[in-house]
Amino acid sequence: IAARQMSADATLLVLAADHVIKDRHAFLKTVKSMLPIAEQGRLITFGIPATRPDTGFGYIHCGEKLGDKAYLVDAFVEKPDKTTAQKYIDAGDYFWNSGMFLFRADAYLDELKRWQPEIYNCCTQAWEQREKHFHEFEAFTNDMFACCPSMSIDYAVMEYTDKAVMAPLDAGWNDVGSWS
Repeated sequence: IAARQMSADATLLVLAADHVIKDRHAFLKTVKSMLPIAEQGRLITFGIPATRPDTGFGYIHCGEKLGDKAYLVDAFVEKPDKTTAQKYIDAGDYFWNSGMFLFRADAYLDELKRWQPEIYNCCTQAWEQREKHFHEFEAFTNDMFACCPSMSIDYAVMEYTDKAVMAPLDAGWNDVGSWS
């Protein structure tokens, strides 16, 4: 697709708007340490050390250690009940799923095409039919954006790919949930 020609090797840091990160330095240090792994085509997700059995978060189960700062992802687990969440805490190899990601554009697009071809095709069409505005600003049309299935990166790709890596992130993270 045309996006590949423009920025296939661009590394994307995907963040949610409703998160708080108190320790900016620790956050940046962790992200920077994961850049070489992302640049090798891995899809990085950031896991938050679980400090209590919270039923409001999804969890990531760590697999094999990858270097000294990351793990292969063994599984993503949806929001558990309190008893199961406590078992995860006791096991010590589960992290909260932050919903933040770091990956190369082409690596993500390859996995999106593999696991969610409908979304990939919508993205391709949206790119091809984008509107060009002043000062080289480009935007997707409402029609193309609306036709794309609504699915999180976790559900669309991360739960399926064998390229998922989890980096522990201890930076004072909190999922606010909503600004109200």
